[in-house]
Order: sequence, then structure tokens, then C-alpha cells
Amino acid sequence: MLVLVAGATGNIGQKLVTSLLRRGHQVRALARNPDKLPGSLTSQLEGFVKSDTYHDLPALETACTNVDAVICAYNGAPELIVEGQLFLLRAAERAGARIYVAASWNADWRRQKLGDHDSYDAFHCFRRLAELTVSNLRPHFIFSGILAEVFFSVPGRVSFSPQNHGVWDGEESRVEIWGDEGCKWQWTSEADAAEFAAAILEQRNAADGGFWTVCSGYDSLVDIARIYGRVRGTTVRVERVGSVEELRETALAARAKSHPTTLWDYIGYFYVLYIIDGTWTPGAFDNEKLGVKGTPLEEYLKQNPDV
Repeated sequence: MLVLVAGATGNIGQKLVTSLLRRGHQVRALARNPDKLPGSLTSQLEGFVKSDTYHDLPALETACTNVDAVICAYNGAPELIVEGQLFLLRAAERAGARIYVAASWNADWRRQKLGDHDSYDAFHCFRRLAELTVSNLRPHFIFSGILAEVFFSVPGRVSFSPQNHGVWDGEESRVEIWGDEGCKWQWTSEADAAEFAAAILEQRNAADGGFWTVCSGYDSLVDIARIYGRVRGTTVRVERVGSVEELRETALAARAKSHPTTLWDYIGYFYVLYIIDGTWTPGAFDNEKLGVKGTPLEEYLKQNPDV
């Protein structure tokens, strides 16, 4: 099929292009800067549509013409998740696309209401607006947990280090643990995230939309530290920093002193909180249904020596 990847030059976007081409699909790219895509990928594209902004309607119309499916790989900026995706979704619907995969590689925000987690409010809004106003193009949403590259604060991604109230300190080789050290974290590599999205397009009922819970791994922080240490030949120090309730108090106090426009002053606390308090505990995984096994942590680390 002919698949449009919107945001094709981004971290997941490039991996989507690679995965789709490997599976034998035609791929069209939509992005602002074609120079960010390696020439080895550009040469294999059906086409590249350059857009100036997320509301570049002529570019969106051109990009969606005759495509069978659209995968949105926009980053998590609220204006992109709501306004940008709505512009893209409308263009896809007008062009007759059958399948739309939303930019949604994150935890399962369906269990929360607006205001519980500022970063995910935009996803709630887009989902509801799509339900209310789109007649025949039903989005897919992928719940993958934290992306491995974000967890390990790989350059070019959001940092999830303790400095931003995350848990993994790569510079000091340590991990901070709130609550039960046996609590498991759902995580997915960017490459696997792309594979899951590509597999969704190939499902018999892909036009129906839906929700998918997937992962590369489901491991405790203690296990992640142990596996990382073994693969890298180092020792990762495990530090207990407080209970679930202590983290909740810390998170709420930090948010009360800040503003949503500067949410990185506090949002990291909430990412950790909703994992360890059970809010984001995943249900059954859909890996087998999609035919994508997922890459275990040890293999992922060996494949990515710079992590």
C-alpha cells in the first residue's frame, strides 16, 4: 500500500520509513526539511512533500492524495497533537485514506481525565474531537510505555534523568527508585515502535481503528540496572528515594509552584508517579496479535552501544 509518514524526518519517523520499506510498502514522506532524511532513504521514497508549517494546507492536500494510510509521527507538542493532527486527519479523510495511526507512543492515558497529566491532555482532546467530527476515518492509538531512547536520555530526545525528575542517571551510572523496587516499567524502543505501527496497517480490520498495548520489555528498574550493568561491564547504583505518597506530594507541590507552559519543571515526577502507583499498569500486550516480538533489553543495548 502507499503510506504517508507525516513527520518522516524525526526519530520515530525515520524508523517508520525504514520499517515500511522493508515490508514492501510504498512510502511518501511529509516534513519541513528533506535534508534531515538520509539519502539512502530518500532515494527509496515514492515522494517527499515539504511543508512549511503543520497548517500548510496545500502541502497536506498534496501529501494525502491517493494514499491508503497515514501514520503521524509528530512530536508531543500540544499544538501538533491537537491542531496539527486535526489538519492532517481532515486532509487524509478528504483524500479517501482508509487508515490513520495517530502520534501516540505513550502510556495508556485513557484511564485519566483532563488535568491529571498535562502532557497527555492533548491526546485526550484529539481523540475526542476525532470521535465527534470524523465520520469514516478511525484513528489507531499505540500505548507503548516509555520509549527506551527517552528513558536512557539519548541525545536528541527528551531527557528523563533525575535532573528532569526522571529516574536514569547515565552520567553517574545510577537509577533512582520511588516506591516498590519490583514495580515493572513498560518500555519500547523507537525501532520496535515503528514496527508495531507498520504491523497495524497490515491487519485485516485496520480501517476500524482502535487501541494497541505493546512493548519491547516489561522490567523493573532493578532488572534494567542489572542488565545494563552486565552488558556494559559496569555497576549501576540503585538508590531508594522515597515512597509513592512522598512522590505524589512532591509532584503536586512542584506543579502548584509552576505553570503548564513550563511543565518540565514538574512533569517528570508525574511520569514516574503514574507508573509506580499503578495508574499506567498495562493490560494484555498485543505483540503476538501484531506479529512483532519486541527487542529484549540486552539485545537492544548490544544493538545500540552508544546508549
